[in-house]
Amino acid sequence: MQDLYRITSYHLHAGENRTFRTGSKYQIILVTHGSCRICGDSQTQPCYSSDIIFLKPGETQLLETFTQAAPCFLLCVTVPRKSLALLSDATCSLEEKFQFAPYGTNIIHAEINSFVLIRNILTKLDSLSEEHIELGIELYEKSLFTTFLVMFLRTCVQSDRVHQSRQRKMLILDDVFEYISQHLTEDLSLSTLEKEFFISGEHISREFKKNTGMTLHTYITRLRIDLSKKYLLQDISVRDVCQLCGFSSYNHFFRIFKKECGMTPITYYKEARSGAAGVHQRPY
Repeated sequence: MQDLYRITSYHLHAGENRTFRTGSKYQIILVTHGSCRICGDSQTQPCYSSDIIFLKPGETQLLETFTQAAPCFLLCVTVPRKSLALLSDATCSLEEKFQFAPYGTNIIHAEINSFVLIRNILTKLDSLSEEHIELGIELYEKSLFTTFLVMFLRTCVQSDRVHQSRQRKMLILDDVFEYISQHLTEDLSLSTLEKEFFISGEHISREFKKNTGMTLHTYITRLRIDLSKKYLLQDISVRDVCQLCGFSSYNHFFRIFKKECGMTPITYYKEARSGAAGVHQRPY
């Protein structure tokens, strides 16, 4: 009964994107790990782990990873319209319900219990081909898939309440990203963020890791390393780059750079400039 649906897994590496085109079908995309964003014409919508993205027939959406350092895992189920008609009954027209869900948005903020149940049902459906027991397999598959569809619709109804409870947290994370970007070379310790946002630094750190897949410290460090590379290629000395990028000491910068890039700052400079003409200065 695989013509009822198609399940596909996607792994967006850091910095990657993917365009989803629904054609005449529906697509339900679970963000199972990491974070991404929907890049529309007028606005960008962030999606975090346990969010569900819902695309209706005729839609095209670009999804990209939320940061340049963390991957995102997606589980997508494609549903033809005929499947909804086939599985509807007198008590519930799935075709009609899918036309109106989820009330003008592409993103459903699912309760964690509902999300886990939906994900587990999809995982089971995806592994049915490996089943050794053939008894009632088609009825079993039809039942599981129908349960998935109904659970998804019920999650759409719940999403408004979940959104309200998460709205402040999501706004705070967006503000944290913006603050880091604007103050990258300054003190960005948890105590500084705590004073800026009036929220426990531990809470900010925990929510950041939960929704991006990396620690706050790792995110800040990688942004600073990226900035240091730009400064090095401007013939600025390593010691000056260290100060410009907000590192606590020269030795700390040297050690972190080598760990992240696999080479020292000076080696990076030389290799990056090896083919450039007219380069006489070196960042010693």
